[in-house]
Amino acid sequence: MLQKILFIFVLVFFTACAANSQIQGPFIVTKVLDGDTLDVNMGRIRLAGINTPELGTCFSSEARDALANLTLGKEIYLERDQKDKEKYGRFLRYVYVNNLSVNDYLVHYGYAVVFDYYNSTTNRYQELKDLEAEAKAAHLGVWTCPEQNCLYVASKNSKIYHRPDCPTARKIKSENLLCFHSEEELAGYTPGKSC
Repeated sequence: MLQKILFIFVLVFFTACAANSQIQGPFIVTKVLDGDTLDVNMGRIRLAGINTPELGTCFSSEARDALANLTLGKEIYLERDQKDKEKYGRFLRYVYVNNLSVNDYLVHYGYAVVFDYYNSTTNRYQELKDLEAEAKAAHLGVWTCPEQNCLYVASKNSKIYHRPDCPTARKIKSENLLCFHSEEELAGYTPGKSC
C-alpha cells in the first residue's frame, strides 16, 4: 500500500513538473540564417540572450557555421525566455541539441557575446556572462576580433563613434573599422545616438 501511495505521489509530482516546463519540441531545423537565428516548422527562432557578429563582420561566418553544424537538419528542443518574441517577430528561445545548450556553447567558445542590452529580460543572463568571461579571458572567437579590444569604434566613412558592443558598431565592416583606445583619440568625432 505504501509503495502504491509513493508511486502515485511521484507520478503526480513529475506530471506537474512536466506541465510547468517551458520546453517545446522536438523540432527539425530547416535553415540557419546567421549565428543566432534559425528556422523550424513553428517559425523563426532568435537564440535568447546572445548576439553573434553581423553578416560580413569579423567572425560572422564562423558563428553561422557553428550554429549550422550544431543544429541544421537535427532535432532540437526549445525553452522560452521571459519574452516570447522580439521586435522582429522572432521567437526568443534557448536551444538544446542532445542535452547541449546551444546558447551556452556559442558564448563559451567565443562565437557569440551576451546581449547586455536585454539583461533584465534574459532568464540566464548571469550564467551566460560567466561563460563570456571565460571566452574573453581565453581570447576565443569574437574576442580575437580587433573591435573587441577597442574602447570605441567608428567607420572610416563617418565621424560618429560607438562602444564596440553597440549593435550599430557591429555593422561596421572590418575593412572600414577604426579603433580608439582612449577618449583623447576621439577629437573630431561625435557619439552615436543609439549607444
